[in-house]
Amino acid sequence: MEITNIYLFISISFILLISPGPNTIYVVSKGMTEGRKAAFKAVVGATAGDMIQVLAASLGLAVLLQASSLAFFIVKMFGASYLFYVGIRCFLNKQQLFVKSSEEETKGKDLIFTGFFTSVLNPKTTLFFLSFLPQFIDNQSVYAQQQMLLLGAIFVVMGFFVMNVYAVVAEKLRFWIAKNERIQAYLNWITGAIFIGFGLRIAFSERR
Repeated sequence: MEITNIYLFISISFILLISPGPNTIYVVSKGMTEGRKAAFKAVVGATAGDMIQVLAASLGLAVLLQASSLAFFIVKMFGASYLFYVGIRCFLNKQQLFVKSSEEETKGKDLIFTGFFTSVLNPKTTLFFLSFLPQFIDNQSVYAQQQMLLLGAIFVVMGFFVMNVYAVVAEKLRFWIAKNERIQAYLNWITGAIFIGFGLRIAFSERR
């Protein structure tokens, strides 16, 4: 694997990572409602889910999703249903931007689990890694799988830092938005609508 391929991979990955997806939206929503610590726990969960996605692509599980219509349908329905669930929870959430007591804070394990499942139940992410990573490795090499794992790890680490930047920015926005009660009232609805939108996008997605 040439060093120029790694530089190109990092450049393209950065562009892709700064584009908001379900993981980023979840991290930002937690940063706005509960602060940086809660957002960081969400990042940990999402990062763990991304690593599982990389392993799935490297070990060939993504090939199964690409080859089997039934497997892809089952996984994408699970993923879409989970995003619907998160979106509905946002609609029902009456939490204000400033959490007043520890009882109102989301438990750390719940933040991590939600971040994890938001990432790992998205079959399009697995197929993305399957189609994206091989473009930067030597497919003829006996170390092709190791190269894929290396690039996947680089992508996940970059994603970890990018999501943490979003978490910091979200916390800054939290203090600004908190001064506007109208924005506070609509924030959960907007976040919920975004998650349901992502769920619909997955539900009606096709294998490529």
